[in-house]
Amino acid sequence: MKCANLIRATVYLLERIGHVSHGGEDFEAEKMARYPVLRGLYELDKTIGCGGFAKVKLATHILTGEKVAIKIMDKRSLGENLHRVRVELDALQTLSHHHISQLYQVLETESHFFLVVEYCSGGELFDHIVEKNRLSEKEARAAFRQIVSAVAYLHSLGFVHRDLKPENVLLDKDLNMKLIDFGLCAKPNGGLKGFLYTSCGSPTYAAPELVLGKKYLGHEVDVWSMGVLLYALLCGFLPFDDDKIDTLYKKILDGKYEEPSWLTMESRRLIRSMLQIDPKKRIRVDELLNHPWVMRGFREPVCVNNSSNMKEYDIQCVGLLARQRNVSPEDMWELLSKWKYDYNTATYFLMLNRKRRGLPVRLFGPGATPFRNYRNNTPVASAFDMQRTQQDSISGRTLTTPIKRPIADDSTPVVPDKRERSALTPVNEEAHSHSNYTNAPITRHQKQINQVCKTPAKPPELPSATSNGKRKLNKRLHSPGPDESPLSPRRTRREQQQQSGKATQQGTPAACTPTPATPDRSEPTAARGLLGSIERSLHRVRHILTPRRKMDAMQEEGASPLQRPATPAVLSAKGLCNVSTASRSDPDEVLQELRRALSSKGITCKQKGFTLRGRVDAEKGHQMSFELEVCLIQTCAPNIRNPPAPLVGIRRKRLKGDAWCYKRVCEEVLALAQQSG
Repeated sequence: MKCANLIRATVYLLERIGHVSHGGEDFEAEKMARYPVLRGLYELDKTIGCGGFAKVKLATHILTGEKVAIKIMDKRSLGENLHRVRVELDALQTLSHHHISQLYQVLETESHFFLVVEYCSGGELFDHIVEKNRLSEKEARAAFRQIVSAVAYLHSLGFVHRDLKPENVLLDKDLNMKLIDFGLCAKPNGGLKGFLYTSCGSPTYAAPELVLGKKYLGHEVDVWSMGVLLYALLCGFLPFDDDKIDTLYKKILDGKYEEPSWLTMESRRLIRSMLQIDPKKRIRVDELLNHPWVMRGFREPVCVNNSSNMKEYDIQCVGLLARQRNVSPEDMWELLSKWKYDYNTATYFLMLNRKRRGLPVRLFGPGATPFRNYRNNTPVASAFDMQRTQQDSISGRTLTTPIKRPIADDSTPVVPDKRERSALTPVNEEAHSHSNYTNAPITRHQKQINQVCKTPAKPPELPSATSNGKRKLNKRLHSPGPDESPLSPRRTRREQQQQSGKATQQGTPAACTPTPATPDRSEPTAARGLLGSIERSLHRVRHILTPRRKMDAMQEEGASPLQRPATPAVLSAKGLCNVSTASRSDPDEVLQELRRALSSKGITCKQKGFTLRGRVDAEKGHQMSFELEVCLIQTCAPNIRNPPAPLVGIRRKRLKGDAWCYKRVCEEVLALAQQSG
């Protein structure tokens, strides 16, 4: 009785602290506590973007395992701009184009908006300008054609963007352009001929009529911004730029800008036609579609109706989702065709997107292997799991659901591609029943643990299958004795007693004979699991409540815990973005050179590990913050026996503020660091 009371008291204490996990939601529950509306729907990851009114987080759609981006907007921060969110939602729910970021789901609470949109892993178009200094004419033409296609489609539906710039154009993994950020878009009452009166957008991309505060036509303003964007692609800098806003506006109204020598005559003519001060003389979007410069190297004009048509009926995806929801395909499509942009809509769009990419279509949820948390390899309950659990508890039915294969179409093999295996791999029935991590990917945290322990993580072998397809039942493996093989079968209790008796007769104490530890059979399995969970949780609590020893050990080395991590982050050379190589081979030396360069520019910075966070104050003309992280670049496959030493790189990231100020600062700081190296 005392033991039971002690267990209940310990569980209560750990639950109050937040370190006992129920259903594998230990650290994830802490992260999701701030946004409970996302619980069971998405698994939040790192922040990948931050703006004036919103931040964007990388997330995983639990039912499909697909990566998405979630734009989180605080209603209190929006203030008078709250109505713009409604316009943005109206636009995103209407638009469906190959070069416009797709909206999947909209969630609204009393305090926040959550917009679940397509995740583009290639970064901003602006970052590619910084990476290459400027694009070649061929590269710029390919990018510009896709932007023109998206803007022409936008205008054909009566919308105008009003904030076109390289920072609002993302690239997917195939380097396709995706137009984003429709927070300033508008739909004039009179169509494209209806005048607008609100001056908005970025000052360096603003048309003269916006600077003068006159009424304007939205499509003419977009053409001016596209001219500035094309100039930035070809030149690597802006046509109109100055630290003082008054001087900047004067340059825009004069319409005079530099034409570098590397610009071809056709490029100059096109940019001039777009950067006309008089909007009536400015080229129109429909004329850009078949302009000679845009057509060069292509056999046909830019396609406007490049619609992805995500709202079409797909029998495979509808049937699969119907099986998941336990309804008929007709009822499922009737529910989907209302296009409420709820979790059903997001699931259907993500399934359809996978199918169009040639990937297998499958779902995780009730009746299928649940999506596994890639941090601690624990099942994450989906929203449908929670809903079904509530229904089962009300009806009094058994809550246990048999674990099966992921729900998939019979004609589609459930074999994850190489891209998926690092993030999500379905676990089949036999593997799940044998081990929680068999056939599951080795996560980042598992790799760190393996490196510390110096022992490679090796999953236990599965029982071999006979020729008739039935599993061959073997005895459980156990810790071997000194004269035993690790694969020898587990001895029975009688054999252990006999062995103990022989050892006693030979003069060897029975207590010294290495016998496998057998748990007390009188103790229930659930109790043993609970005690193990409590023991592990107490171990975590002890380290959290007594971190002094670790901090003292790090301070003895001459650095604070925030400044001295073990090693820099290791990146793969494949698909790198915003990373430049350093001239030195020692990461610590590169970090010191960066600190000196930032200090010489008068930029204040804070160090956290191998990352320097700098900020340019508003007194210097712009308010901007950024990060420079020293990292290691792995130049070969990790399975090579004698790999070469990794390169030292510097990864850049703009956190907030003016993009072109960030570009100039990074170029100057990196140049100083290279010279001193």
